[in-house]
Amino acid sequence: AVVSTQSTGVTMVMMISAVTYTFLDSPAYVEAIGTLSLCTEATLAVPQFMRNYQTRSTEGMSVQMVMLWFLGDSGKTLYFLLRNSPFQFLLCGSIQIVLDILILFQVVGYGTPHRGD
Repeated sequence: AVVSTQSTGVTMVMMISAVTYTFLDSPAYVEAIGTLSLCTEATLAVPQFMRNYQTRSTEGMSVQMVMLWFLGDSGKTLYFLLRNSPFQFLLCGSIQIVLDILILFQVVGYGTPHRGD
């Protein structure tokens, strides 16, 4: 029988929840979950960067949007720095800033397609 994706997803959530509940008092586990979450958020823009690179297009993206990403990520990273946040916050914020800059170069370099092109 074919197992549905939804059923598999529910099972995974239940398993992860049980493991988390079991190890909630473990500082190492909590740190690992936090670091994994930060790294996941820091690399959210990678699929967009890769799609832009493969298609040589940034259709639907604007310089203003990417600049707002950059400003938000820069402000957040500066906040982490000023508050002496743990290293992984600074590292992941820096990764986001680098990705923002790379995507900004793509938006400027590939240009914005015009209707009728």
